Amino acid sequence: MAFSENPRLNDEEYQDYERTTICIPSLTQSWSLDAWKYIPAKTPGPYPVIVMAHSLSAKGSMGLETYAQAFVSLGYACVAFDYRHWGSSDGKPRHSIFVSEQLEDYRTVIEFCRQQSRFDSQRVILWGSSLSGGHVVLLASERELNICAAIAQCPYLGIAVRPSLNVAGLKTVGYALLDVLKQAVGLAPVLIPAVAPYGEVAALPTSGPVQSMYKLVYDEGPYPKEITASSLFEILFYRPNLSAKNVTCPVLIVALKQDELFDIRGAVEVARDAPNAQLVEFDGGHFDVYPGGRLYDQSLTAQMTFLLKQVPI
Repeated sequence: MAFSENPRLNDEEYQDYERTTICIPSLTQSWSLDAWKYIPAKTPGPYPVIVMAHSLSAKGSMGLETYAQAFVSLGYACVAFDYRHWGSSDGKPRHSIFVSEQLEDYRTVIEFCRQQSRFDSQRVILWGSSLSGGHVVLLASERELNICAAIAQCPYLGIAVRPSLNVAGLKTVGYALLDVLKQAVGLAPVLIPAVAPYGEVAALPTSGPVQSMYKLVYDEGPYPKEITASSLFEILFYRPNLSAKNVTCPVLIVALKQDELFDIRGAVEVARDAPNAQLVEFDGGHFDVYPGGRLYDQSLTAQMTFLLKQVPI
């Protein structure tokens, strides 16, 4: 696969690292992934590289740079990207979750990184949060990818918090079925909120403060806060935890004991089954570990400590 470094935005240089916006062709012809390459400016490399993507309904501008800045300050390179159908990447229908495509997009970016002379092809690290946290666990189990280490923050690992069935839940399932039918005949998709309080239609109903998710929006562009209703089925039938026994590389799982979206039992099971897994638990909710959250510093410190130990610079 040929990769083009044809920035959609002007390259930006910072005091301690270089940031470049790039386009990486996806496996879908004529669709590209928008990505951001962060490289330490003080040393020549080649660098261990961390491949990063966001989660359910989010895009790269929602806090990924904060993590990349922290990791690059240690001497790691980072490549963050938006999946097809999301952010600035190509793909229709918009705001759709297709787990198989998102996994393919990770693999595409991994391949890109291994072709870059400034990256160490033998030291590729995966980072994911929430839904993408499950992705990195599954991808780390694929021996042919030869992943060096992985970090999964408040990950979805096959067990979502299940509210009691109510009218809103029935409506959500109805919208999801309708969306499947509409898209099958080429009609516009049905959109529903990605996250909403219990009692409202949403892909992920939660007892936590929904506004915490929207605090992650740092750019001035619009954030739709919604996904195609049929994306619900992609989440319900996704079981990345089943791959845990095949994960042989070091993996850090940052879990929240009061996670309102994803049951911590999934993280505990993966930490038990993966031979080199480390589980760090915090007393808090799902969004407490994101930038601006009260547990962000503790979570980030745990991740940086893990990186320096498992993949020394």
